[in-house]
Amino acid sequence: MKRLKKIIPRGSIVLSITSFASYILGLARDHFFAQTFGASRTLDAYNAAFLFPDLLFNILIAGGISAAFIPILTDLFHSDQKKAREYINTILTAATTVMTLTAIVVFIFSDSITVLVAPGFEAQDRLLVAKILRLLAFSPILFAASNALGAILITRGRFFFYGLSPILYNLGIILGTVFLVPHWGVMGVAIGTLFGAALHFLSRLWDAWQQGFRFKPKYDFKNPQFKKTLKLMLPKMFGHPIELATFWGFTAIASTLIPGSVAVINFARNFQSVPISLIGITIATTSFPLLSGAVSQKKKEDFFKTLQRSFLLIFSLSTFSAIFIFLIRQPLISIFLGGGSFDSNDIHRTATILAIFCLSIPTESLVHLLARAFYATKNTLIPVSVSILGILIAIPGGFFLSASYGLSALPFTFFLGSVLELIILLVLLPIYLKKSLD
Repeated sequence: MKRLKKIIPRGSIVLSITSFASYILGLARDHFFAQTFGASRTLDAYNAAFLFPDLLFNILIAGGISAAFIPILTDLFHSDQKKAREYINTILTAATTVMTLTAIVVFIFSDSITVLVAPGFEAQDRLLVAKILRLLAFSPILFAASNALGAILITRGRFFFYGLSPILYNLGIILGTVFLVPHWGVMGVAIGTLFGAALHFLSRLWDAWQQGFRFKPKYDFKNPQFKKTLKLMLPKMFGHPIELATFWGFTAIASTLIPGSVAVINFARNFQSVPISLIGITIATTSFPLLSGAVSQKKKEDFFKTLQRSFLLIFSLSTFSAIFIFLIRQPLISIFLGGGSFDSNDIHRTATILAIFCLSIPTESLVHLLARAFYATKNTLIPVSVSILGILIAIPGGFFLSASYGLSALPFTFFLGSVLELIILLVLLPIYLKKSLD
């Protein structure tokens, strides 16, 4: 056991366990959604309203926290504790202020925003989206504070409450669905979502408080570390929300199709994303420091050996997962989502979309690895540019093909976009590495 802990850091074990638990709660959340609403326009409205504030949060805050805040804070903790505390309070103040102002704008213009996220909805359906959106607009404020607190916990090696927070978030949504929907309809889910966001924040606040953190609003935006944070955030602001932007486009297209289309594509995507996260992202993340080390030491052979081993491992495991999910898709969806308001037609529609999404499990998983290969050379521009190109294939392609092929066009063009990304990255990587490592 001691030997295992030397090989696998304790934090990785804790995060693996909590991530798996979060996936289980996510499936339970989808189960209650399906049982309560089925593939209906009501659930479409919730999904459409949920997407916009989540996208804004990922553009304005989430990418910067991961890319800039953690490395700068780590350096400050080792050099100057006082400056570290001031920096934390400045980031927290700035993040919550930005998201509060954003929430107010979304609240005021929610009616107009519904045209952007769900242009195909009838007027009464867009009114429901606007109503939900006004409430969900305030959840990113809690997430902004929670993400900043999460960065503190990571730098302190505190992983339990960091990993627990997404579990509590899903739990809040489930509680809202089970106990509040009978009284307030789909608004009960929105209230549960806001409650889950509060639990996400409070769990991390509790652990940070135990570590001695005390928040004091600070508007020192001329702080050199704060300026450096903004500089490092910019590339990540464009790259981090690419996936969400893609599914914003898909939601807009799906809103023009038959009721339940937004819900169906969300359900199918949630199933498809599990092997990508557990295989593609996990292996790519653990390979990243090895690739970075090989680049810094100019060890070209080690770089390609690590990349080849990781590539083959991801390809084999993700392909097996894709085939396995394809074969069991119908009973899988029937077991987890079937029953209640989610009838046999909903099961068949979701299984069809999941079958096409299975094509992109290997390609999307491998793109995560190749992107990190570029990151190891300190190049974020190429992966971001290529991912934007993927959007330009997926969204316009989905729009034009949906007229003939309906909802099935969206996962298919998503697959085509990921294939194009994979091919371009595979072609460009050796060329770029020749300049970096030779």
